[in-house]
Amino acid sequence: MVASQVALPTVVIPTVMLHPTAAAASAPATSESLWLQVLSPLDNAVVNSPQVDVTGSAPAGTVISVNDEILIAGADQQFMTTVTLDEGPNLIEVIASDENGNETSVLVTVTYEP
Repeated sequence: MVASQVALPTVVIPTVMLHPTAAAASAPATSESLWLQVLSPLDNAVVNSPQVDVTGSAPAGTVISVNDEILIAGADQQFMTTVTLDEGPNLIEVIASDENGNETSVLVTVTYEP
């Protein structure tokens, strides 16, 4: 018996590079780009307290606006503030901006039911 060699087909799998979109703004990226992540409260949360702590992360030194209150993300890339809620649904707008004029934002709805 003579062993024969069989040529196996070569399979080429194309690779596609994806670039982040505005929807990816809630996930951290490299330190050179602007990003924003709101850790709490969760969107559509229902609470029984008239105040809620808004916590999140963004690049260190980023200017953060939470319903018009201005904060600066710390060296640990964290920020926190307390927002007073009205009874019923409340919209919390968190905006991050950098020195180049770039902005990204996250909207969170929290319902206060005493």
